[in-house]
Amino acid sequence: MRSALALLATLAAAGTSHHVTLLLDWTPNPDHVGFFYARDTGLFEKSGLDVSIRAPSDPTAALKLVAAGRTDFAVSYEQEVLIAVAKKLPVVAVAAVVPHPLNSIMAIDPGIRSVRDLKGRSIGITGVPADYAALDSALAGAGLQRSDVNVVSVGYNLLPALLAHKVDAVLGVYRNVEGVELQQRGLRPTIIPLDRAGIPTYDELVLVASSSRMQAADYAAETRDFVRAFLAGTAAARADEPGSVSILRRDTASSARFLARATPATLALLSGPDGVGCMRTADWQRFASWMRAHRLLAKPVDAAQAMTTRFLPTRCRA
Repeated sequence: MRSALALLATLAAAGTSHHVTLLLDWTPNPDHVGFFYARDTGLFEKSGLDVSIRAPSDPTAALKLVAAGRTDFAVSYEQEVLIAVAKKLPVVAVAAVVPHPLNSIMAIDPGIRSVRDLKGRSIGITGVPADYAALDSALAGAGLQRSDVNVVSVGYNLLPALLAHKVDAVLGVYRNVEGVELQQRGLRPTIIPLDRAGIPTYDELVLVASSSRMQAADYAAETRDFVRAFLAGTAAARADEPGSVSILRRDTASSARFLARATPATLALLSGPDGVGCMRTADWQRFASWMRAHRLLAKPVDAAQAMTTRFLPTRCRA
């Protein structure tokens, strides 16, 4: 092990590091702090990797680009990985980026403190099928059904609709983004993450690699080194809030005011029950079964085909 690390350090020092590309799921934001911290503090470089981090021109194309070998790695969503694998796209999740659901039900009306309080109220959603599935599960868990609420499709104008009181609550907003924005407006929002509303827990964001390229020893080694450096970057970022804020101020377009609140809120969510980066096969299978039951998957998916703990620490391999 020591000789392998020494070799990586020698290669990096000699300028022979491998160039790899990472495609984000969206514009750079606090969710990605582990990648930027690893890059900007030299952790990737020490692992023999020269990493380019790119925002997507088309957020829906990331998994296809990984499958086609046009990017080495990508950040995506557990739901999207399961859907892609059901369609036989050769992609696999190799680490959790955000191992908790961020998607939440939010309200600013003080009379709404639980899902049950939505009875007779209006709730805004984007209108995608996953919203209806999540809403139905949340309502069922509170002893309600869709006919007990007024569902309003507002597209992606969720926060404006809530602030303008066009709806009493919204589903599809993130606790570490819109939740922070509402608090910075002086409001005290009710925030109910989906895993606290009857939906099985899932990893909001995951690091995705090509399952077909994994047969090549060099790509497998590259994936191993990338994951290790990313996990080290995430752990270091969590222990260095001021440094994380400083790095994000350089690497994102977010305001300093927003980052001052959103960064610590996000750092607290970057470690799961088993630690940074960990994924649980049983949780993935449970969520895949939930998706299948709500017709979000055309056919059953074996979680072992959609994710792997091969590159994660032993503590993660549950």
